[in-house]
Amino acid sequence: MKQIEIEIDGINYKTFVRDNVEITLDVETITCDSPVEIARKKNKKRSPMRRSEIFPPIAGKIVDLIPVGKKIKKGDVVATIEAMKMYNRIFSPVSGIVKSVNYSVGDNAVRSTSLVIIEKN
Repeated sequence: MKQIEIEIDGINYKTFVRDNVEITLDVETITCDSPVEIARKKNKKRSPMRRSEIFPPIAGKIVDLIPVGKKIKKGDVVATIEAMKMYNRIFSPVSGIVKSVNYSVGDNAVRSTSLVIIEKN
């Protein structure tokens, strides 16, 4: 095994690679937009959406979930997921009314399926 070390923005990252794998890096500096800048550019191109889907950040068991039809404000808790013996609260990024809930308490949530769909005010 070979150890490779890369510095990005002053932070050193280390990883290991098998001996029979060849790696070539020909770039001294790479500049790219941050995830926030990428999202801003995408939002400028799109018309404003009336719905907002909330996806679980991690897979886990649903222990609490907001009901359909409830009015919520930005920052309200819409669900709580238990993963690795920790409870993770999921907050609403928008204000609105809960139009759809795609899970039930006790279900195992996956990251690819939205938890809740909110219609924005």
